[in-house]
Amino acid sequence: MKRADLAPIVCCVDDRYVLPLCVLMASLAAIPEHTGLRMLVLHQYLSRTGRDRVAFHADRLGIELELYPVQPAQSAPVSGWVSKAVYLRLEIGDAIGPRGTVLYLDVDTIVLGDLRPLLLTPLEGAPLGAVRDPQNPVIGAGIAFPGWAELGLPWGRDYFNSGVMLMDLAVCERQGLFTAARVFLAEHGDQARLWDQDALNVAADDQWRRLGRRWNTFALSPLAAQPGYRHDDAEPYSPLAMLLADEPDASILHFAGPAKPWRDDYPPGRPGEIYRQFLRAVGKVEFDGRW
Repeated sequence: MKRADLAPIVCCVDDRYVLPLCVLMASLAAIPEHTGLRMLVLHQYLSRTGRDRVAFHADRLGIELELYPVQPAQSAPVSGWVSKAVYLRLEIGDAIGPRGTVLYLDVDTIVLGDLRPLLLTPLEGAPLGAVRDPQNPVIGAGIAFPGWAELGLPWGRDYFNSGVMLMDLAVCERQGLFTAARVFLAEHGDQARLWDQDALNVAADDQWRRLGRRWNTFALSPLAAQPGYRHDDAEPYSPLAMLLADEPDASILHFAGPAKPWRDDYPPGRPGEIYRQFLRAVGKVEFDGRW
């Protein structure tokens, strides 16, 4: 693929997530096939230090960077480990316009494989492509939408994780995806357990392209080894053994949930070790005084 053919990578951050963004960029740049990457970063009140840090790492890694200051329209609640910057995802269309296809990545992901096959995936008229959420695979299994019946949602319908989304922004705009998501939160914010992800699932109305699990593989093995880990509700739809077997072949590894690998208390295991290789590389550059 030529430089002009590579879909931009879109991320959303505030100052709490600048370091993970730099680690994600390092993982993207470590793939030899990734040349001429463009990254569009929506941010909320990012400090000058944060902006300079992101720009420094983008420049040294050969990533073309565009920063978009955005004030999210939503003020819905979030859980303790989550920043309100998650709602910036609902502003992607307005912030960067209908640029065609973009790949949205949560910054608690790292890229371990060539993204070009994903970027070439046709969406066939759907606004987005995503992977079924391994812990909340369908409505009625997991914590998403405990009031699904009251909301008029069908039990058992596939539910996607919004941490990795291949998006056709022109189709999103034409179908009013982001507007519908914001309306849902305005009217039913008290029913949202997974924030903007719930809203996007409602707005997409099951009209989304199913992507292979390797494009959004949860790092579950360190968590599953901890006492009290539960996977009961999801097991009939996403067996834990299958999900654990996915990890070695992950092209995008996602550290979803409150346990984050850049923190000292992250459980031991191979996913954390892989992450910390990139984390140390970023830290070494900064420690050596080049930032």
